[in-house]
Amino acid sequence: MTQPLIGVTAWRRELDTFLGMEQLQTLSDYYSSAIIANGMVPVIFPNGQDPAQADRLVELVDGLVLAGGDDVDPQSYGEKPDGSKRQSRDVDDFEIALVTAARSQGKPVLAICRGIQLLNVALGGTLNQEVTGQSDVHERITDESDPEFVNGLRHIVRLEPDSVLAEAYGSSEIKTNTLHHQGIADLAPDLVVEGRTDDGLIEAARCSGSWWALGVQWHPERMDFDHQEPLFGVFRKAVEAGS
Repeated sequence: MTQPLIGVTAWRRELDTFLGMEQLQTLSDYYSSAIIANGMVPVIFPNGQDPAQADRLVELVDGLVLAGGDDVDPQSYGEKPDGSKRQSRDVDDFEIALVTAARSQGKPVLAICRGIQLLNVALGGTLNQEVTGQSDVHERITDESDPEFVNGLRHIVRLEPDSVLAEAYGSSEIKTNTLHHQGIADLAPDLVVEGRTDDGLIEAARCSGSWWALGVQWHPERMDFDHQEPLFGVFRKAVEAGS
């Protein structure tokens, strides 16, 4: 059987190279490796493109992964910046167009970290611009943070009964990493909660209609295969069911 093609959004950012500071389209190898390990083929979508190209791009693939990256611009959900970090409105506009195209074409979406935030905004929700330090669950990550702290499994996500994730993991809770400093405030009308942390922050949500779209706030691609497979596996099944 032909392996599904999965579009993955790149992280457009300025980095210091041997040619000096350059704007690069980047994607962590964690994403591509996780997609390949779970029987799919990644196709990188350079970010910040003309939103008018979204329909055409989504037509080329069987599913879409919204990857991590910079903060969603608060103007994208009708608010003013309140300490947000790097933002790019054109990146938001392009990714929102990808979500709209995926929904209209019935292509499944897996949204990770910034991805779930963007998915929520694209469907009419809002974000909390700073969640770290508001409880002992979401500890702030600094430039000096130990890599084991950054990538380690640092808190529990309690899954809703009969949720897609509870069935996929065969458990009512999972322990995850946490690399984000923002999170969902007002949940979009078409999304339903899949899981929360003990401080009440929504860490997973899915679309309530016939379109398969699911987002998680943690980074499953950075976890071992036993943690990856249930999530990427259920995504692949959704992709194969629609192809």
